[in-house]
Amino acid sequence: MYRRMEFLLGEKSASMLVPHRGSPRVHAELEKALHEPSLYDEVVRLLARRGYDIPDAVLHREVSQPYEASPEVEAAWTAVYAGDQNGELARLGEALTDVAELVWRWRNDHLVATRRAMGAKTGTGGSAGVAWLEKRARKNVFPELWTARSYV
Repeated sequence: MYRRMEFLLGEKSASMLVPHRGSPRVHAELEKALHEPSLYDEVVRLLARRGYDIPDAVLHREVSQPYEASPEVEAAWTAVYAGDQNGELARLGEALTDVAELVWRWRNDHLVATRRAMGAKTGTGGSAGVAWLEKRARKNVFPELWTARSYV
């Protein structure tokens, strides 16, 4: 369930439910996941519990919407990475970065395979096909983990 994984990673969109309207069980599971906090929402909450200054707007955001990068979350990750590189939060950040990199690689591999197999035809579920995959491939999950490195 690729869409379930996307929701878990914080890449949420109610439009991703549409192709599953004909499968009530799958649709219900995805709709439930849409309204649950993502893995990254929980990690950002952990940063706040560990004393990092995370704004209430981030902590209490509408979790059914895509995650948007926050300067304050970036500052928290910058502080984590500037500290003990063997610390628990730094190791967590690196593990999440590993996941983000694997997602990026999978998206790009999928894009190339789709481009090769079907060109610019309409994609599954009525998506724009390759154009939609290109847009997805440009997005990083856990964005502040990537940008915070510029300041360490």
